[in-house]
Amino acid sequence: MLRVRLMERPEQCGKDGCECKDSGICDDGYFESIYHNGKPGFLVKTKTGYVVKESVTFSGQTYVPKNKRQIPYEPYGYFTDPLPSLEIIFRAIRNIFDTFVDVDPIYKDVLSMCVLLTYQQDKMSTVPYLYFCGDNESGKSTVLLLLSVLCCRPLCGVSIPSADLYSYIEDEDSTGCILEDEIQGVDKDLEKLKIYKAGYKRGARVPRITLTETSLRGRRIDYYYPFCFKACAGEQAPMTKGFRERFILIQMVQGSPKKDWTDATEEDKETIRILRNMLLKWRLQTKSFPLIQPLSALSGRLKELWKPLLQIARGLSIFETLLRFAVKQKEERLSDIQETLDGHIVKTVCQLLNETEEPNGKALLTLPFENAWVRLSADLEGKTDTYRLNAIYTADFGKVTKQMVGRRLREVLDGRSRTCRKGERTIKVYEFDPRKVFRVVKKYGYSLVTELPMLPILEGAVENKVVSERVSEEQQANPTRISNISNVVTLGDIMDVQMTLLVDSYEKSCGVCGRLSLTGRTAKTKNQYSIPICETCAQEYFRVSRESRIEPEGNGKQ
Repeated sequence: MLRVRLMERPEQCGKDGCECKDSGICDDGYFESIYHNGKPGFLVKTKTGYVVKESVTFSGQTYVPKNKRQIPYEPYGYFTDPLPSLEIIFRAIRNIFDTFVDVDPIYKDVLSMCVLLTYQQDKMSTVPYLYFCGDNESGKSTVLLLLSVLCCRPLCGVSIPSADLYSYIEDEDSTGCILEDEIQGVDKDLEKLKIYKAGYKRGARVPRITLTETSLRGRRIDYYYPFCFKACAGEQAPMTKGFRERFILIQMVQGSPKKDWTDATEEDKETIRILRNMLLKWRLQTKSFPLIQPLSALSGRLKELWKPLLQIARGLSIFETLLRFAVKQKEERLSDIQETLDGHIVKTVCQLLNETEEPNGKALLTLPFENAWVRLSADLEGKTDTYRLNAIYTADFGKVTKQMVGRRLREVLDGRSRTCRKGERTIKVYEFDPRKVFRVVKKYGYSLVTELPMLPILEGAVENKVVSERVSEEQQANPTRISNISNVVTLGDIMDVQMTLLVDSYEKSCGVCGRLSLTGRTAKTKNQYSIPICETCAQEYFRVSRESRIEPEGNGKQ
């Protein structure tokens, strides 16, 4: 666990012990720290207009602005003219990226929208990340540099230590952004990964133990809020799955921009300064305006990434183009996750379940592990080690072991493993809940032809006992028919019952007697649904009462 020594630095406090702030709310309205006439001050939006003050008060507490030594970016100034429309501001930002960056036009639009997004982060529940991946001299650093002079209060650096990131996000009232170059190798930095993986969603907190300076034994827990927009650049794409999924990946190659950043004139830099001052005033002016909720077919992680950008683009000419690109990203992301090891495992399980000759509608779907291992080895084109038969070597994923595949079957598909006999030998099989399998294979873009069971499985002795008592009361009044009871099979459904014997045995509590000894025998209804039969009370698993008992044949053992 990371421990930080609390050091009181003189620059953390303003004059007369007043607290320093970048932005927030005061008695007069919302404020942002700027430099005006060579001195630090606050730009305050009041009910009558904009004023510049040296300090502000809120609930009796006085706040002063930070000086240049306390902020990692160039100070903002005061844009005194009236603000133009948001479309004009967007076009001005787009023109800067069009001048100094040579990437596909759609990515210039995305970069411009991300700049606008950083000034509205306090209204959003999630924010996207950008990752620029490419070889040397591909323009990655130039893009980060442009973002650092346009985005809202950025921290920009190379391989920023996690301790510096915690110090930057300490002020939860001012949501800035983090821009990091040369981030390759971040997969091994667990402390930094926590900030990035949690910081895309509002409300996430990272706890840290802080030791006070007065006593070595004195300590406290501080909570940091890592929520903010982040952009990174590296020569290699990140390998950690949860980290990579939070990024919009932009592949960079060496190009020929209209003008190199090294050739930027003082006039170009002054234009950028005026534009960022304009953006800060736009942030103040729209502080109390809610964002419009866009309508789109996106869901899941893609919705978390693209919804903030679509909210900002709503009402702009770029909205339709951005929406079509976001939908296209859905198809590309689906292709990416199918090429992962989990994607190949889900594909294998889906194919084998679709090829099974067992009747549909079963409460659980079973799959021998050896069948899945042989099919997966062929799909990955793996080479078997002569001395280690439990592992294969693949070109894309290195060594893949049976233990690794079994773990992913449990974690991704919620499979439950057990052993059973097949003939004279013992085999290992996995059982899957068809409802969960349907949802997982849908996420990976596959389809399962196996039908869902007619009735859901409700686990829990108390709930099953209550349902069983209700069935018994109803049958005392009408012993030939059970009706109007939800989640209960009627006698009409189990007429013409055929008993079958399965290799697999169930290990769940019976809904009638509550015993754990469930056999592998099933009763097939007239609707061709397979119903597990309890070995102890001879009742089907979906809680038909004891009076409607089905007498099985044999003892249920193979």
